[in-house]
Amino acid sequence: MNKQKTVDSKVLAILRECPETRYDDMQLILCYYNRYSYMRVGDLPLEDIVNNYKGYGLPCFETIRRARQRVQSLFPELSRQCSGCNCGNIRM
Repeated sequence: MNKQKTVDSKVLAILRECPETRYDDMQLILCYYNRYSYMRVGDLPLEDIVNNYKGYGLPCFETIRRARQRVQSLFPELSRQCSGCNCGNIRM
């Protein structure tokens, strides 16, 4: 449960600072991984992240998504869609 609160508090910080992540789980996951990993996870292949997230000490995608749901249920003002920010977006 302690780890859950840690993930929730980190997700809360991201949702407050980066409105784009409020309605896009993949942006939230990318921002979370880039911010709280010891390396820039956004530069790694997706297959590597999916297969080795535990080795990198990161929560799985679903844990972050569920944390977003919990945070947004407690802070409804963070569930509105806002203009985007630049929080580790990948451009092609």
